[in-house]
Amino acid sequence: MRLLTPSRSSTRSAPTRRAPVRRRQAPKWRGPVIRFGLAVCVIAGIGGGIGWAVRTGIADHVWQTTADGVITLTADAGLRVDEVLVVGRQETLGEDLLAALNVARGTPILSVDLVEARDRVMSLPWVKSARIERQLPDALFIEIEERIPLALWQREGSFTMIDQDGDPIHGRTIGRFASLPIVIGDDVPRRASEGLAMLAAEPNLASRVTHLSWIGNRRWSVRIDHGISIELPEIEPAKAWNRLAVIERERGVLNADVNTVDLRLPDQLIFRTTPEVIERVRAPGRST
Repeated sequence: MRLLTPSRSSTRSAPTRRAPVRRRQAPKWRGPVIRFGLAVCVIAGIGGGIGWAVRTGIADHVWQTTADGVITLTADAGLRVDEVLVVGRQETLGEDLLAALNVARGTPILSVDLVEARDRVMSLPWVKSARIERQLPDALFIEIEERIPLALWQREGSFTMIDQDGDPIHGRTIGRFASLPIVIGDDVPRRASEGLAMLAAEPNLASRVTHLSWIGNRRWSVRIDHGISIELPEIEPAKAWNRLAVIERERGVLNADVNTVDLRLPDQLIFRTTPEVIERVRAPGRST
C-alpha cells in the first residue's frame, strides 16, 4: 500500500471536463450505498417481529449478514483502500504507521473501524494526537501531531527521552537527540519544562548547562561546563540565576578554578574553589 505525505494545501480532486452532449454519470459507488440505506430501512421497518428477533439473536445475524453483503458490493464498486495520506509525520517511521493502521490494500473502506485504527496509531511512541478519516472512494487520511523532545531524564544509570509535557518517548534510541539537556530527579519530568524555561531566560549561561537536577522536591541545582555546580534557592530561583548571569558577563567568574556557586542565601554569592586552587594558595611563598 502506498503511504503518501502531501502538503496540507494539496487536493485530490481532478480537473472538471466539459462534455456538452454527454450527461454526467453518478459515481459507481453511489448505487451500492443507496442499496445499503434501503437495506437498513427494510430491517428497521420489520415492526412486530423485531422484538422476537432480538431475543433469539436472529436480528444480529440478519444485520451482520446484510451489512457484510452491502460492504462487499461497495468494495466491488471501487470503495476499497488503495492509499494512505499522512500529514504531520516527521519522526514516526512509515512502516510503523502502516503496521499500526493494520489495513491491507483492497480492504473495503467502509469496513475500516476508524476508532480502533486511531487507538493503534496513538500507541506509537512519537504520536501525541491523531485524526483518521475516509476520503472516498479509496483513501484513508491521517493527521498526526508528534511529541517534541525536551530533555533526557537520567535515573538509575539509564536515560529516557521526555517531551514538553514530561511524558516519556519510548521505543527509539536517543541517537541524534544525545545533545538534549539532562534532567535528574524523581519528579523532574513534570517540572523540566519550567526549569529549562527559567534557564533559557539567560541564553549565554544556559548554553553551558549540562545537567539540571530537582533537589528534595523543592529547589534546582544546575551543572555547567568545567563541572561547576550552581545551587539555586527555593524562593525566586530565576532572580538568582539572572544575577549570576550578570556577574558572569561583567567579570567572567565561572572558570575552571570554581567548584561550586551557592546562591541559596538571600543577597549572597558564595564561590567555592577546587582543591587544586586551595593547594596553590597554601603553597610556601604564596600570599593568602
